[in-house]
Amino acid sequence: MSITPKEQPMTEISERPEQYDVVVAGAGPAGMMTGLCLALQGVAVAVLETAPSAARTFRGESISPDSVTALRRLGVLDQLPADRTMPVSGIRIVDAGQEVLTVRFSELADAEESPLEIPQDSLLDAIDAAAARFPSFRLIRGASVQELIRRGPRIVGVRYRIGEDENTITARVVVAADGRYGKLGAAAGLVSRKQPMRRDFLWFKVDPPAGWDLTRYQVHLADDAHVMCIPTVPGILRLGVNIPPGGLSRIRKAGLPSLYSSVARIVPDLGEATEHSVRTWRDTSMLEIFSSRCPRWSIPGLVLVGDAAHTLTPVLAQGVNHAILDAVVLGDQLGPALRAEESDIFVDERCRIFQELREPHVDQARALQFRQESAFAQSGALPTLARRSLYRTIDRLPVTKNAIWGRLYYSLAGGRNPAAEALDRLVARIPQTV
Repeated sequence: MSITPKEQPMTEISERPEQYDVVVAGAGPAGMMTGLCLALQGVAVAVLETAPSAARTFRGESISPDSVTALRRLGVLDQLPADRTMPVSGIRIVDAGQEVLTVRFSELADAEESPLEIPQDSLLDAIDAAAARFPSFRLIRGASVQELIRRGPRIVGVRYRIGEDENTITARVVVAADGRYGKLGAAAGLVSRKQPMRRDFLWFKVDPPAGWDLTRYQVHLADDAHVMCIPTVPGILRLGVNIPPGGLSRIRKAGLPSLYSSVARIVPDLGEATEHSVRTWRDTSMLEIFSSRCPRWSIPGLVLVGDAAHTLTPVLAQGVNHAILDAVVLGDQLGPALRAEESDIFVDERCRIFQELREPHVDQARALQFRQESAFAQSGALPTLARRSLYRTIDRLPVTKNAIWGRLYYSLAGGRNPAAEALDRLVARIPQTV
């Protein structure tokens, strides 16, 4: 996106535009799933994406069970080759070389699905294939949104550029799905509150050593340093090493041998694998870790979804999950209203209700993440001893495990999440001929 919040760009309509019921800015998981959930109801929707393809690396690949359920029921998983998914059976936390906590997803209440690891380009292509079954869906790649278009106080479309050509789309609703650094919301006055964390992440992929358990997520801790070890298609490991906020230049100055020794100190089994797989800094990717929330997710004609409304940290892999559930609930709220040609006031109220339904569940995930962030940041003999003792206590209490991970990963069960009823309604609206 080329706009900046300071410019607050909005223009009046001056030429004959393309017309849709909804235009979505951004073709990540939130944007593509929003497009699918609307198109299956016969809503005319265009999804605009700057990138020419879905190819991307070190983006959210961990799909929580709730999202796996949604993807399966909406026909997305049917579009995925079997070799592009990898099920995960549990979590293992190791602190100072000692296993202190294990979670087996199959032992949690309401556990019908396992988390899946899916490369994000494969996931986005599968959502595109599922959405393309419906004639009212259109994905426009290479399209950079330049500005919002207004009519009086209402957002009524976007102006976008493909190469040197500028085009205009008008729509009853503009969905900003432009991610954690998105600018559309800020340009319309919907400014997020950002909360930095006490670490950033350096991501890279390695070939696992013989005997490494690729069926579980693992977190290895040593004082306030840690390595997240995530199994990844096709049978490799994605590692996240914490670094001080803004500390990438210092890490690079210390050189790759310093990175190798850091990993070997925390996870001895992966030191040699890191040295073999990470040959240059180009083999790594830095992720700035922060949480953000927008107090208001919509104004007349514009609504934010996914990271544009609420950025979560990588802990417990909830970003993509909440992006997908956002799309399910927003699609359920908007579809009938747009199909029935309800008034703008009614449509705007659907967007307000969308936030009302989704925000408490996002806040719950964020609160749990903050507790984990605090635990990971503990340093010194007594605080880390307390951390190990806490993890061991939780490990002995199945009820507590279920209260934490069962509620987080299986919120669609038992009527705890309004996204469950929204998903049921969406599935019922899929045409029988598809």
